[in-house]
Amino acid sequence: MNILHLDFSPRQESHSRALSAAIAQKLLAAVPGARISRRDFGTTPVPHAVPDYATALSTPATLAAPPRGALVLSEKLIEEVEAADAIIIGTPMHNLTVPSTFKAWIDQVLRVGRTFRSTPTGKVGMLRDRPVFIGIASGGVFSGERANQPDFLTPYLSVVLGSMGLKTLQFFSVQATAFLDWDQAASAREEALAAIDLAVLPAKDLAVMGGAQ
Repeated sequence: MNILHLDFSPRQESHSRALSAAIAQKLLAAVPGARISRRDFGTTPVPHAVPDYATALSTPATLAAPPRGALVLSEKLIEEVEAADAIIIGTPMHNLTVPSTFKAWIDQVLRVGRTFRSTPTGKVGMLRDRPVFIGIASGGVFSGERANQPDFLTPYLSVVLGSMGLKTLQFFSVQATAFLDWDQAASAREEALAAIDLAVLPAKDLAVMGGAQ
């Protein structure tokens, strides 16, 4: 089993990194032979769209004959997704939604004619579905009875990833991190991870362990 692990926090000691690492540990416990490919876009971000890339995607004609090298980075990042049987994402919530580093990655992998088709009724994903585990850290509270801010992150990711064909999403969050010490945050992570559903992992990999427990 191949797992693609992406982090988007600019802070090394961040709650979203700790949450995504805990998700990775949970998956490795279920499938010990799994291989993890790590990408740290928080410290080594994807560049925002450059002119050649924007030009290539601007019309069907330019996409058919793009400037030399314009799609190289996009293709590499898409191939990483295609090679994964499961994806782990760790992200902070910045100003109610995803950080710009995450958006830069999305702009490279959500590509017409490659990961989705445009139809009269909207985008249709071209990638095989696979489980995506998304760990979110938020300084405020965006869900539940104590919510004090909107959530534009989870609905946005549901639509964006779904547009590529990635529809098996599980969201886990540690909220109010601005008011929690590290031990309290650790308890919140454990509580969030209690809801993880490993039954969505590929059956061929879970068979090694006799199925999800």
